[in-house]
Amino acid sequence: MSLVLALSLASAPQLEPVVPAPIADEQPERATGAAWLAAGALAGATGLGLGLAGAPELAALERCLECPSRLPATLFAAVALNTASLSLLTVGAGLHGRARGSRGTSRAAATPWISFGGLATASGLVIVAAGLGWQFAEEARASATPWAMLQVGLSSVVAGSSMLVYGLAYRKYAPAREVQIALVPTLARGRVGLVFEARF
Repeated sequence: MSLVLALSLASAPQLEPVVPAPIADEQPERATGAAWLAAGALAGATGLGLGLAGAPELAALERCLECPSRLPATLFAAVALNTASLSLLTVGAGLHGRARGSRGTSRAAATPWISFGGLATASGLVIVAAGLGWQFAEEARASATPWAMLQVGLSSVVAGSSMLVYGLAYRKYAPAREVQIALVPTLARGRVGLVFEARF
């Protein structure tokens, strides 16, 4: 009897328990996304500062008819930093949104980020278009305001794009099915009260 029991146990398939991944394994991915975001924000802020500082110099070059048309060093650095900021923020927002969304409980948290990101991106494009229109409409081209508007608009587009990427990544990796629990009043024959209602 004992031999048969031993054979049946030996031939039974071995089932290994599924152990959830520890939280410590998820921390590097979240920390990596935050590091990319910090580097992108620093590059974007530096690029915006250099762009605003170089706007008067570029306006002075526009007024000078004998000066060669060239991009000042500060504005060239601003363009490079804004491009780097867009790349860094996009990667960081994607990683951070994926890490937060996979541990979230609802996709609804992504909606504000997508809304604000779309608004910031659209506003930045409007500011860029206004700056370009101002620049071409101004005959003397003696003002630094259009160039400043271009820098602010580009920074707004970069920030809005990163918010969009974060919100979309969060929504993609958040749980698809949501459980909504609400307290609903009920009225039946011989029964009046409140009932917890769950919606899947």
